[in-house]
Amino acid sequence: MITVQLSAEMEAAVIAAAGRHGQSIDDYLTTVCAEALLLEQDRARVQSYRDGEPAVSHQRADAWLAELAAGKRSACPR
Repeated sequence: MITVQLSAEMEAAVIAAAGRHGQSIDDYLTTVCAEALLLEQDRARVQSYRDGEPAVSHQRADAWLAELAAGKRSACPR
C-alpha cells in the first residue's frame, strides 16, 4: 500500500476527475499510475530509437497505432 499526501487543491482535482470518469478514487489513481508507467516506457523506447538502437517494423508500428486509435492502449511495441 502506498500513502500519498496531496494538497487540498490536488485532492479536489483528483476527486473531480474520478467522478468525471465514473471511477472510484482508488480505481482512477490506479489507472493514472498505470498510464504514467506506460508513458515512461514509451519515452524510453523513443529515446533508444533516437540513440540508434534497432526499431520495430512499420507493420508492427502501424498495427499498434491502429489499436491505439481504437482506444486499446498498450505499451509501445519493441
